[in-house]
Amino acid sequence: MSILKNDDDTCDAIQETLVSAYKNLKSLREPQYFSSWIIKILINKSYDIIRKNKKVKYLNEKMQIEEETYYDIYSSESELENVLTQLEENLRLVVVLYYYDDLSVADISKILNIPEGTVKSRLSRARDKIYKIIRKEEGRNVG
Repeated sequence: MSILKNDDDTCDAIQETLVSAYKNLKSLREPQYFSSWIIKILINKSYDIIRKNKKVKYLNEKMQIEEETYYDIYSSESELENVLTQLEENLRLVVVLYYYDDLSVADISKILNIPEGTVKSRLSRARDKIYKIIRKEEGRNVG
């Protein structure tokens, strides 16, 4: 959901992930890494959907933007989800994998094919930005 931001696309990505995992289960060399393996498939399927969606032309882009704005304002997302949507995708992804999916820095590093140090620095930058966003929101609510 943190990548696709859309329930329907998220369901499609999960379905495609399960089909792909079932078809390729024999390619999993180390069963103890199943969780990391399937999350990586899910991330790849999510990016595939984003690429497919970019090819779709909307007849009325203004209407599309208005619908997204309406959804952002009036949806019942939690305050934390609203804060997360304000982060860049690479920061949001490591935050979700670390805090929501409870993956280790090493596992995230393997899934995203980036060094562990990069994962740690992204988590640190994300924490700093989350703190600033929350402070800014609190300032708006006080005045």
